[in-house]
Amino acid sequence: MSKILVVDDEQTICWGLEKLGKSLGHQVIVASSAEQGLRLAAECQPDLLILDVRLPGIDGLSAMEEFRRLLGLAPIVVITAFGELATAVKAVQNGAFEYVLKPFDLDEIRGTIRRAFLATQSRLGTETDLPVDGMLGKTPVMQAVFKQIALAASADVAVLLQGESGVGKATAARVIHRHSSCGTGPFVTANLAALDASQAEIELFGEMTGELARPGLLVEADGGTLFLEEVTQIPLATQAKLLRALEQAEVVPGDGDQPVKPNFRMISSTDRNLPNKVQSGEFRQDLFYRLAAFEILLPPLRERQADIPVLARCFAFQRRGRSVNFAEETINELISRAWHGNVRELRNAIDHALVVGRAGLILPEYLPAPLPAFQLEPGAPDSQGLLGELAKQWADDLLGDPQSEGFVYEKFLQEVEPALLESAMDRFANECAPAARALGLHRTTLKRKLDQYGIAK
Repeated sequence: MSKILVVDDEQTICWGLEKLGKSLGHQVIVASSAEQGLRLAAECQPDLLILDVRLPGIDGLSAMEEFRRLLGLAPIVVITAFGELATAVKAVQNGAFEYVLKPFDLDEIRGTIRRAFLATQSRLGTETDLPVDGMLGKTPVMQAVFKQIALAASADVAVLLQGESGVGKATAARVIHRHSSCGTGPFVTANLAALDASQAEIELFGEMTGELARPGLLVEADGGTLFLEEVTQIPLATQAKLLRALEQAEVVPGDGDQPVKPNFRMISSTDRNLPNKVQSGEFRQDLFYRLAAFEILLPPLRERQADIPVLARCFAFQRRGRSVNFAEETINELISRAWHGNVRELRNAIDHALVVGRAGLILPEYLPAPLPAFQLEPGAPDSQGLLGELAKQWADDLLGDPQSEGFVYEKFLQEVEPALLESAMDRFANECAPAARALGLHRTTLKRKLDQYGIAK
């Protein structure tokens, strides 16, 4: 249980913060003056200080240096009803984690408390092998990522998450959302891969007429976060409309004329080299600047090998509900692998090992076979690359067929899309809602496509 010290001479503020802190699982200690707060800080060593500026006797800003000496790395949140620029500047210069103006609502200060503890965990690491909000890592490279996530959560700017497939971009997006000022609002995921421009626009902007009328994902994210997965897959025509919506802070449905003004936070991700896409003309430069106000690069697992044993034990604990022992040879084998699929592949390997080794020590032979040697060689194409080459070859054949002229896109999509939809429905037992979430489609769009291809649901 973490300890929060609240130093404020307003009883109602202290009462409210004490109730809030306890509801979050923390112990809250209250002081009505800086002098009393300094004595309590020396006695109880709090993990977080919430400090008012205007206090009887020594004011909060003057006492910050002594509080910092007593608290070490514990964050200090400064609160005040007097929001002068000089006060804010001095608070930041004195090492304040955040500066909050009174009156504040509970959601605002709740988010501040969560971000403060997240930042503390990013500096000090966790005492156990359990993940922080779904993320885990004690290596310096991951500690740097945690710090960036804490900074991103505390700032209302667009965030671009970059990294290979499987490194945890979606998890990072959820952590940023949860600890942001809009963390109590919806978290809406949009994946526009395999959609043409008109379908992508309906997904994002909605349609107000017809049997499947709906507001669109931009409006559904109002009050929360819109997470755009793999932004390089957004059609160019849709990129232009999305840019206008972000710049004008309003959305006009595809077949409507009345603008809607949703308020949401934008987080996007990609496993591609987005600047290269901009350079080649496949992605708009102005939209890139709009989405990449703050960039976070998540490292591949091969660059954080020291985290592999910790991750493996954590995944096993989550699956079994208790600690699982790994043979030293198993740990060495895990560390030696290339993990092209990163954390996602490691989790799957642990799940496989737990099925084979139903109880007791996890041995190396319980792990699934590593990837073929040719895929481990530098520059060797992965499955996604091979699929892309086959798709390109087939597209060239269709484009060269006079009988396909005018229907190339439709023919291509009719061949590849049904297999994807059938796989998704099989995996989720013909349940449209979870299948749609996995595909990044709205469930009405999925149902329409299933009907189009005659796939049973």
